[in-house]
Amino acid sequence: MTTLNLTFHNRQQAIALIKEQMLPFLANNLQADKRLECVVKPPKRTPPQNRRYWGKGVLAQIAEQATVGGNLYSAESWHEVFKQKFIGIEELPNGTVRGKSSAGLDKAKFSEFCTQVEAYAAGELGVTFYELERG
Repeated sequence: MTTLNLTFHNRQQAIALIKEQMLPFLANNLQADKRLECVVKPPKRTPPQNRRYWGKGVLAQIAEQATVGGNLYSAESWHEVFKQKFIGIEELPNGTVRGKSSAGLDKAKFSEFCTQVEAYAAGELGVTFYELERG
């Protein structure tokens, strides 16, 4: 059995894809003792978004330019700060906290997170961004 992956952009296009691709797929694959699973969810963040944020992008440029108390901090340290500030925190069994993971953010939520990070870095930390890949 093959897999069917569909990406829906708007209602009209979704209806057309369901009629033209999903229904025939189901008709061909739903047989006695066969089961299929259908999951509809927002798209995950994209590799270009990740490269823009990590790589030589946003976090690297913050780590190169932003100082606190005269000290520079790693991209990983800044990422932890931004997760706590913009995504939220979770308490650990020993009473310490860490930022909630950004891994579960879908494409739109990750884009919003990155925009918040960039605005904060530019406005509050004085970071000037250069050569950022489009996310």
